[in-house]
Amino acid sequence: MEYKDYYKILGVERDATQAEIKKKYRKLAAKFHPDKNPGNKRAEAKFKEIGEAYEVLKDPEKRKLYDQVGADWKKYQQAGASADDFNWGQYTGQGGQRVNINYEDLFGGRRQQGGAQGSAFSSFFDTLFGSGDPFGGTHQQTRQYQSDARRRSAPRKGSDSEAEIDVELKEVLEGAEKQFRVNGERVKIKIPAGIEDGKRLKLKGKGHAVQPGVPKGDLYLKVKINEPEGIERKGNDIYQTVPLDLYTALLGGQLTAQTLQGKIKLNIPPETPNGKVFRLAGRGIPVFKNAAKRGDYFIKTEIKLPENLSAKEKELVKKLANERKS
Repeated sequence: MEYKDYYKILGVERDATQAEIKKKYRKLAAKFHPDKNPGNKRAEAKFKEIGEAYEVLKDPEKRKLYDQVGADWKKYQQAGASADDFNWGQYTGQGGQRVNINYEDLFGGRRQQGGAQGSAFSSFFDTLFGSGDPFGGTHQQTRQYQSDARRRSAPRKGSDSEAEIDVELKEVLEGAEKQFRVNGERVKIKIPAGIEDGKRLKLKGKGHAVQPGVPKGDLYLKVKINEPEGIERKGNDIYQTVPLDLYTALLGGQLTAQTLQGKIKLNIPPETPNGKVFRLAGRGIPVFKNAAKRGDYFIKTEIKLPENLSAKEKELVKKLANERKS
């Protein structure tokens, strides 16, 4: 699982003051706010990630526990320790190894004391210590929770887990098969053409094991689509910006562009304006689970002005300018 470094996400030092954290959060939130980035899923995901980091670091108690436990909270939990007998030195940094988790598990979807539904970032302490508060609350509720848990029947299967998988935009366009290792076992997974960013792929029986004879949980892979520079996905359409030299734009000619599916040649009419868009119908991303339907591929030209003109070239440009004035 991916360990999220909230300090790195906000771009602050670990000893940053609350004022510094707040200032940095406001700056990043303004930059990636959905209102300023309509339709940009990457900005939306970044905005949520920034909010998650700030939710923890702005609260002194949550920040203190986050600093102490870090990525090792899962090791503590799996070791069967309770809040009563927890030893920080025993479970953190042991042998130089770290346990990586997805911190959405810590702050999402939990119920707070009293049965009320928590916010999108529920208490870190509730996850680690049941409903007890490790900073001043009694341990009675924690012990009661553990006692109740022991009386429950054995689990039907291990717990599910989630990880993130990087997928290139070209793989979304054509579909692909990826191989990787899960707990030392090599597994394969098919990336369906047209899949959207943030979707989850299920690997049955590849999650956590609890005890012999009990089936493992499932592993869910959250898709993170990487878009090359100058290329953007909008629904099932692809938009790519390609450079166009000034002379071809003025006089017309042919432009060779490298797309996600190889090189193509475009006929450029004379006096093509900057930002001219060419549409390649049916060359976009297939509709998810319906490959017969596809979006379009749009090529947007960006005129590049010549640089380091020679004296002769400058003289010709001056003549052209004077000719236009007459």
